[in-house]
Amino acid sequence: MKKLFAFFNIFRRDIVTMLIAIKNPRTPLKLKGILALAVIYLVSPVDFLPDAIPLAGIVDDMVVVPAAVYGVMNLLPASVRSDSEAKAAAVFRHVPLVVACVTIFIGLWLLLIVFGIYSFVTWLF
Repeated sequence: MKKLFAFFNIFRRDIVTMLIAIKNPRTPLKLKGILALAVIYLVSPVDFLPDAIPLAGIVDDMVVVPAAVYGVMNLLPASVRSDSEAKAAAVFRHVPLVVACVTIFIGLWLLLIVFGIYSFVTWLF
């Protein structure tokens, strides 16, 4: 199980690195197109294997997109990749703060919803 979590952690960093590399003007246009096609394939309802097929439809997306990201990461010029990885590391330093803020925000919304339902029920009766 540790290997699976390590893979997802590495893949998450690669995705953030790729999103930062897309904005870099030194990234070749061909690589930007490959990554854009992978993202379009991920959100598109048209797949090689339809998502209606119980396990095969999801595995299809789980293979194509990571393969495209891995391939593009290896094709990035070294300077672009190192710059993008440094910026991605800076982004990941702020993740705990963002998670804490989102948790507080969602908790406050849930309290507001519960209070609204409670007020409505007591108003009815």
